[in-house]
Amino acid sequence: MRLLTCLLLAALAFAQPPKNAGARWDSVYLNPDAKVPVNPSALVLETTANLKPGAALDLGMGNGRNAVYLARKGWKVTGVDISKAAVKQAQAEAAKLKVEMETTAGDAEKMDLGRARYDLIVCMYVHPLPLRGSRKLIDALKPGGTLIVEGHQSDYPNNQLARTFDKLRIVRYEDRLMQSEWPSSPDGRAPVVRLVARKE
Repeated sequence: MRLLTCLLLAALAFAQPPKNAGARWDSVYLNPDAKVPVNPSALVLETTANLKPGAALDLGMGNGRNAVYLARKGWKVTGVDISKAAVKQAQAEAAKLKVEMETTAGDAEKMDLGRARYDLIVCMYVHPLPLRGSRKLIDALKPGGTLIVEGHQSDYPNNQLARTFDKLRIVRYEDRLMQSEWPSSPDGRAPVVRLVARKE
């Protein structure tokens, strides 16, 4: 029953109207039974393993699992999330591990991300931001910068991610059933889309 409740909470947060997004995600991150991801994403680990640390932007950073990992690896990290509760958790984890990073609670879709500012942008399960904000994301990447996106297939059907970011060089693209970091089924498997692309 707890697992079903957690899955329903996450589903509601993903489907929420924009004006209620912060409060609904707060309810997910403040729920002690919620199965929110706490470890760095496998895709982030694999993609950044051989990248030289630079400026990184984690949009929808949640509890900071990727942002804190990157900061520990020497990246200068800016993390953004619409949930104030999630941002507080990220700040607490960074303080515990004695790493520095900038954090902001707010709607990334309404933020000015700048131009050629980041060597790495991470967007994990933050539909519809990568599609609606694609121009901002591309502009915010430095030449040679890397974009990482992962989300549910239902959010990015028909190769939407690949088509949206076709101005970048796509170095990895997956659209398949796999273990999802935000599971939508009891066994944790779901149709997932992953994209890694670089700005030439």
